[in-house]
Amino acid sequence: MNMMSTHLGESNEMYLITVLKLSRKAEDGEVTVSRLAEATGHSMSTVSEKVRKLTEKGYLEHEWREGVSLSRKGHLYAGRLLRKRRLIETFLVRMAGYSIYDVHDEACRLEHVISDRLTDALDNMLDYPEVDPHGHPIPTSSGECRRVETTALSELDKGVTAQVAALCSDDADRLKYLHELGFQPDRVVVLLDKAPFQGPLTLDIEGAHVVIAPDLASCVQMKVREPVLMRRNGTENS
Repeated sequence: MNMMSTHLGESNEMYLITVLKLSRKAEDGEVTVSRLAEATGHSMSTVSEKVRKLTEKGYLEHEWREGVSLSRKGHLYAGRLLRKRRLIETFLVRMAGYSIYDVHDEACRLEHVISDRLTDALDNMLDYPEVDPHGHPIPTSSGECRRVETTALSELDKGVTAQVAALCSDDADRLKYLHELGFQPDRVVVLLDKAPFQGPLTLDIEGAHVVIAPDLASCVQMKVREPVLMRRNGTENS
């Protein structure tokens, strides 16, 4: 059975993807209509109408004056879209010479037009990758999204050793700068110092000394490996 035989069109699909992304940042998994309007750049009336129609079709759940969330049907549909996008990005980086910071726009355009058959062929050709070049998990063919426990680099404490899990930004300039600094999935980072009052973070990235602003560090998701406790004299507790 073709899981995406019902094609909603690019506009509707982008709404589902946006709700998915925003819901992951919300504590209760719900997204306000105003937040959705801000993220899409559309008016409140336009967003309200789109939400109403997608709710009637069973892809969203929304009650009057309540938040918007994906239904099970909508979650799987959005997951299958994400699978297409992330496989396309993986193909472009591995096979077409793209950099991780210039694949987003191409993948966003292509995800709405490639077939499930081509998506499966890409998956097979790429030897079934589990993550895309940015480090994001690639959903299954049914749209199930694997969740990985990570923490933003900006939230880590001084002395922590962690591994880069994913770079999270749609801004090509930010991604390029982070890449040039040495932030790549699976690289080991040690947080050497964290200045107070939202000051810069001083890091060691596999031998390279890097200083980064907290705002930029918030775009880097980390898998914590080993906390290092420091005595007041700066030596490590054993």
